[in-house]
Amino acid sequence: MKRLLLLMAIFMATATGVFAKGGLTVAQRLGTQDTIVVKMANGAKMILQLQNKEQLKAFENYSLDSLMRVLNVYVQRVDSMEAGSMDSKEMTVTFDAKEGGKGQAEQVTITMQETGNQNSKGKKEKHEIRINRTFKIDVEVEEDGENTQVNVNVPDKAERDSIRHAKAEENYKATKFGFGVDLGLNTFLNNDLVDLKPWGSRYVSLNWTLNSQLGGRKSPLFLVSGLEFAFNNYMFDDNYVIQDIDNQTSFVVSERNLEKSKLTHSSINVPLIAEFRFKRDKGKTGFILGAGGFVGYGLGSHAKLKYDEDGKTQKDKIRDSYNLSDFQYGLKGTIGYGSLNLFMKYNMNDLFKENRGPQANVISFGITILN
Repeated sequence: MKRLLLLMAIFMATATGVFAKGGLTVAQRLGTQDTIVVKMANGAKMILQLQNKEQLKAFENYSLDSLMRVLNVYVQRVDSMEAGSMDSKEMTVTFDAKEGGKGQAEQVTITMQETGNQNSKGKKEKHEIRINRTFKIDVEVEEDGENTQVNVNVPDKAERDSIRHAKAEENYKATKFGFGVDLGLNTFLNNDLVDLKPWGSRYVSLNWTLNSQLGGRKSPLFLVSGLEFAFNNYMFDDNYVIQDIDNQTSFVVSERNLEKSKLTHSSINVPLIAEFRFKRDKGKTGFILGAGGFVGYGLGSHAKLKYDEDGKTQKDKIRDSYNLSDFQYGLKGTIGYGSLNLFMKYNMNDLFKENRGPQANVISFGITILN
């Protein structure tokens, strides 16, 4: 009888632990309740104490036959433990329960450790049950002659919140690594240059970031740095090509009918951005706003031409520095909400070296993904 009472206490404690995330507290469960008695074919009875219809519907999410099979295995292990065939009195059983009627299976692990002592009045056992290493429930069994009393101590909401807070503080890291990809377009700030084809003048940046939270775990302020590999594509319109003649870069109109004429420039950059990241309900990312700057260095460049000649498609790839500025610097801003993040990047340095090409500044803008 004592073992049966203990098993039912574990079942109640486990169900309490599963629904502790958002359900009723123990104090609420002990309020006004209705009792439902289910009579089994073999004469056994199952008693359900419910406060409302929602609690009754919640039992649809439990596979009681599977639970009973698991508990039967647990009873056999208890028998083995009491017989002394097990070296340790600590055991773990696992079953699947569905939470809150949402149809999503959750694995609940119960770890029980038994400690007992014998005195003149009777036997007293204490069992510690841990559910998913988060909730600890104490089950106390006190046996005095033919009387057996089972007491279950379930943490209240304040204790559970305290446990969550302690674990969050324990796992908190002020600086975390991240990865993102910037996808966007390029345009020239100066209108006296050649026109660019908007959709062909693409910007791509692979970003490895260090996100440092300033002011503690609840602070919205982050300092973002890291390393960026950026690729700027400038696709020229109106049959223009870029040329480097006598160490002087210029744009000229080609005699060919060009299908494609573009300049590609790659660089490595180091950003430094201050971002405010505000949270929504349940810790989800809300509004994001950031501003800062970057410095970088050019890695390489080449021009690419595509045209038809004698009925055949020709592709010319010409590697040259085209007098592009080696060092670059500028400003970068971010704005977003949830998983949607936009960026704008302004190169304050001239695209070409001084007196070696036309004056131009580049603006890149687009969307950030995988951040």
